[in-house]
Amino acid sequence: MLTIQNTVLLSDVLKLPKQTLKDICTDLDLPNDGLAGDLSERIWVKISKDRVLQNLGLKNCKDKLLAGRTSVTWYSIEGTETLDGMKELIIENNDFNPFEKVVIPPRDTLTSTPILISGAQGEEEGEYYLRFMYKSGVIRDIYGEEMTTRPKSSVGNVYINEKKNCIEIRTEPKVAERIAGSLASLIRQQISLSETVIMAPYGSDVELLADDLKGELIDAVAKPELFVEEFTQDQGEAVVGILSALDTFFEDEDINKLQIGLLDAKQRFGDDLLTVPFTAIILAGMEKVGMGVTGRDLRGLPLYDSLRPYLQHQGGFIRFEIKEDGVMKPYTIRVGLTTNSIVFLTPATESAIRYVRDNVIVR
Repeated sequence: MLTIQNTVLLSDVLKLPKQTLKDICTDLDLPNDGLAGDLSERIWVKISKDRVLQNLGLKNCKDKLLAGRTSVTWYSIEGTETLDGMKELIIENNDFNPFEKVVIPPRDTLTSTPILISGAQGEEEGEYYLRFMYKSGVIRDIYGEEMTTRPKSSVGNVYINEKKNCIEIRTEPKVAERIAGSLASLIRQQISLSETVIMAPYGSDVELLADDLKGELIDAVAKPELFVEEFTQDQGEAVVGILSALDTFFEDEDINKLQIGLLDAKQRFGDDLLTVPFTAIILAGMEKVGMGVTGRDLRGLPLYDSLRPYLQHQGGFIRFEIKEDGVMKPYTIRVGLTTNSIVFLTPATESAIRYVRDNVIVR
């Protein structure tokens, strides 16, 4: 049975941090000097044909190998169906047992349709990983007057937990859908898969998701709650007039000028807008509103709190911490409402992804 380390490709090694590569070289009795590419090449030459050395040399970074800076999308099953027995279906319907060997397709047969190349057993019963390879583009090589092309390949990773009915696809959202299709074809459509709407339990409120992760909302993108279909230029000038009148008042404290400016704006607004909060009117002419902060939560800032009741979240950045090896480590994720995915901007470990999965998806 293959382990995660046994399914690793050279491209996976190249993505590891340099310090991690140096540590691997040390564990394998290899020189640990030079550039990251040099370190990766030494490691690959040493372990590529030896499963024992793969397990030994990559043991300490196993949690990083199939994670990293990635986008994560989840899929669920419909009705009363379960994932029990899915692993056996995969083995039965595939041309080879992906949990026993890695099979890379010939370069010229690779297409945009993801192909299963390997699988690895997880730590829990009913938990395992699948790796799919697909053609992600074309690389052009030009030499003199000649040009040759070759396919560019990429790999998407899938985590499955049959006991928790969880399918997790780690790749960009548009590819995740294709991998889900390949997986469904592989099991002969015996289970109906549907994309999990991450924000459904939260009513599209990113703040609630941040609370479940015990994290901080450090950046938010939203659109105005109020849409004024006919917001005239005169009304727009009235908004500017109110803001200018306030600025002038704080400078010279002339209450009469402030009153004149406010009354003029009131006349320009007309009866239709007089019942609308002024803050909502200011935001109405904007397509998107973005706010960010460093080192603290957006919530509690006067500007954000004053605008929040008149905005609809379109996504946001959340910072949370988890304990790894006895040390609290921070992670930043981006929540995409339109892509229905969570992107790890900090290179993720299995522990970090599991923390999000257990607190947001499988609860």
